Amino acid sequence: MKTLRKSLVVILALMVSHSVFSQEPLRDFFQAGKGDAEILTKAYLQPYGEMLGTSLNAGWYNNAKVHKFGGFDVTFSVMNAVAPSSATSFDVNALGLENFSATGNSVAPTVAGEMSESSRPELQPNVQGGEYAAFKMPNGSGNDKLPIPMLQAAVGLPFNTEIMARVVPKMSFGDAGKVSVLGFGLKHSLKDYIPFVKRIPFLQMSVLAGYTDFNTTYGISGSEYVTVENGELAVSSGAFTSRLLVGANFPVVALYTGVGYGSTNSDFDINGTYEVASLGESWTDPFTIGYKTNGFDFNAGVRLRLGFLALHADYTVGDYSVLTAGVGINIR
Repeated sequence: MKTLRKSLVVILALMVSHSVFSQEPLRDFFQAGKGDAEILTKAYLQPYGEMLGTSLNAGWYNNAKVHKFGGFDVTFSVMNAVAPSSATSFDVNALGLENFSATGNSVAPTVAGEMSESSRPELQPNVQGGEYAAFKMPNGSGNDKLPIPMLQAAVGLPFNTEIMARVVPKMSFGDAGKVSVLGFGLKHSLKDYIPFVKRIPFLQMSVLAGYTDFNTTYGISGSEYVTVENGELAVSSGAFTSRLLVGANFPVVALYTGVGYGSTNSDFDINGTYEVASLGESWTDPFTIGYKTNGFDFNAGVRLRLGFLALHADYTVGDYSVLTAGVGINIR
């Protein structure tokens, strides 16, 4: 258990460290005024807002078979979402900013992208000689991946049904913030309802539904140009998935696929008080940015069972692809 907890801490710290790159831009965007800061922040954070929900909907299963009554498994997995190349940059001038526009090159990196300082656009105020001053668009993290670790357990119930729970206990990383995850799912076998499937012993079919709730906080500090009091980025995400699972179970190897529909809703709350002295303005808890995703996806994977120990890996195809891998103890 200590080893598992250490693994969770290391991987979660790595995940939270990605958001370090987003803090200075979230603060510095206020130099453009509250309205433009909200628009810039939403475009900048969009890949992580969408990858977060995609990762949370992955990793629910590594087998299409349902546990027998009393059977159970405990599994540790890491779901790693990858942003497409189109999500690593955005066109500043296409955002409809009120007070600023980019000169020359207008393409800036998102939090998942990266550009040299000379390549990043400079934002110039639309009205010269006013209170607004030009500033350089910030860099991204250069990391187009978002890994999320998950500890999950499942137990078989009567009537060919299995209940699942997943959790990352609330953990604090000092200045790196706090993270917690909680989710519940249900899987039901369809094998007895379909004669063709019922007659083939190794063939499995089931349906699954699962919901995951994710919460994290991260502190935002001030700078020479923007004074921050009690600055915090608070992220909450809810992810729901429903899937049809089909698989083939053999003594050592199990193959599985799943197709289904998922929806996510992620809110990024910018909390605290932000003051820009040059503008003579300050804002308290200025805005909340929401990201919603929905659509169909498909995954395929393999599980190797070595006694009570099981290793698994699968790949999900969608707008944001996800690679999931993990290890578990399985008693059917």
